[in-house]
Amino acid sequence: MIDEREQDLLELLNSAPVVDGRIVETLDDPETARLRDALHAVIRGEAEAGVLSPYLEGVRRRPVVTSSGIEWVLDAPEPARGRAELVLEWARVQEELPGRLRPCANPECNKFLIDHSKPNTARWCSMAGCGNRMKARRHYARRLA
Repeated sequence: MIDEREQDLLELLNSAPVVDGRIVETLDDPETARLRDALHAVIRGEAEAGVLSPYLEGVRRRPVVTSSGIEWVLDAPEPARGRAELVLEWARVQEELPGRLRPCANPECNKFLIDHSKPNTARWCSMAGCGNRMKARRHYARRLA
C-alpha cells in the first residue's frame, strides 16, 4: 500500500514521462527538476547517493514531546523544505523497502515504481500501460519465431 509520502516521491520521479517517444518535462521549478534527475541517476545506479547531499543542507530533525510521545519535526529553510522531504522519503524507502524502488522494465518508459507485492516481482509502472504493451510485444515476437 503506497502512503502519501511515497506517492509524492513517485509523482516527482514520474514527472518526466515519455509521450510520443519524447521525454516531456512537467515541472515548472528547475531546482525540483534537477532533484528528480539526480534521484533518477541514483536509483538507476548512474550516480552515487552523495549527489543528493545539497538538498539536505541546513536541514535538521528536532524532537518534540507531545501527548502521544515524541514526534520528529523537520527544520529546513522554506524554499528547500519540500525537496528535502522528498530526499528523506527516498532514504526511508531505501532503508525500509530495499530494492523495491526501481525503474519501469519497459526500456521506452521513464517512470518508476515502488513494489509492495509480497514476492517483489512487479516490473512495470502500470500494468494497464507498460505491462500490457511489453506482454503484447513478447507475444508477437514469439508468434513470429
